[in-house]
Amino acid sequence: MMKILVLSWRNLFRNKRRTLITMSAIAFGLGLLIVSSAMGDGGHNQMIRYGVANQAGHVVVQGKGYQKEGKVEIVVPSVPEVLEEARKIAPEAKIVERVFFQGLLTSPRSAVGVAMVGVDAKIEGEVGDLDEKIVEGRYLKPEDEQGIIIGKALAETLAVELGDKVILMTQQNGEIQNVLFRVTGLFKTGMDELDGFYAHVPMKKAQEALALGSGVTQISLHLGDPDETDAVALALSDALSDLSVEVLPWQEALPELYEFILLDDGGMYVLLMIIAIVVAFGILNTVLMSVLERTRELGVMLSLGMTPWQVGMMILTEASLLGLCSIVLGSGIGGLMAWPLIVNGVDLTEMMGGAEAMGAAGVPMEMMLYGELSSVKVVFFACLTFGLTLLAAIYPTWKAARLHPVQAIRHH
Repeated sequence: MMKILVLSWRNLFRNKRRTLITMSAIAFGLGLLIVSSAMGDGGHNQMIRYGVANQAGHVVVQGKGYQKEGKVEIVVPSVPEVLEEARKIAPEAKIVERVFFQGLLTSPRSAVGVAMVGVDAKIEGEVGDLDEKIVEGRYLKPEDEQGIIIGKALAETLAVELGDKVILMTQQNGEIQNVLFRVTGLFKTGMDELDGFYAHVPMKKAQEALALGSGVTQISLHLGDPDETDAVALALSDALSDLSVEVLPWQEALPELYEFILLDDGGMYVLLMIIAIVVAFGILNTVLMSVLERTRELGVMLSLGMTPWQVGMMILTEASLLGLCSIVLGSGIGGLMAWPLIVNGVDLTEMMGGAEAMGAAGVPMEMMLYGELSSVKVVFFACLTFGLTLLAAIYPTWKAARLHPVQAIRHH
């Protein structure tokens, strides 16, 4: 076997130009996959972190039917019991209560329909990052009873500034209720959907405006290890089976975001398939040409006592060595190309026409995008490349093993 390995290595570089061109093509394809994966994962994870932090949680508990109907009257029953079970199952998790509703925010000059979130200012600042987007004023504090945080664009539409009063019009048991707030802070995410139609208010004020008492729309668990999401969701669902609640992982709580990520990943796998086809044909061409050029030589080997199995193994070993060398080179190229994107990031502002942020499924993504390299995907891409190498070498190997010594020697 060692002789076959040595012989295969020598044969691989007998035509150095062809081998190096093929190896470079395979390596570049692998490197491109690694870089594309790093940038895709970086963008996806950024969106997931924002969505989980501000719109849901890794695990969400809601009143049964809220995910489908979205009615403000559907609240979490027996909140103390839910909180107790959540703390038992995930003691390290940060648990957040929120009230989601809609209303009409008015000022002396204008009125805008907005999506409102009633929050506990103390715990919200520990899980969300809206406080980091404040451009004027400050985020809510526990002592704020009538404070409201609105987007910069919404403030411009309403023609209000810090300290100005706004009135929220909402329904309470079918009757219109007016609630007075004072603008405490202005945020800017760069996404029009949020900056122009989104606001945070104190939890108690939201409950009063909607006559919910101590009821909340959602109790979310923010886990230290996201990989525990499914296990925690299952355990919490079993523990709360007697209550009329729905326990959802973030993928079900934020279906639009999850579907967008799956669709975007699908695009990457289409690219993967195209590169795989190019790689496979490149390998097939190289190995097959090598066999055809050495038909007489292989015939001599067979006539001198080399078995068809040994000839086939020699050709397959040549392809394997080609694949392994390409994987090492491609992984190095991919790592070198991805490293500055991971450390320094890439600014997409000019590419996106000067936009400050872009969004998908209601979740903003900043223009400074940082790559995130997954070792699992790198190994997967490497194994896929090696598998394609062996697959493309099957026909040349079969052809070499079926050569007849006399006919092969006479071949020109």
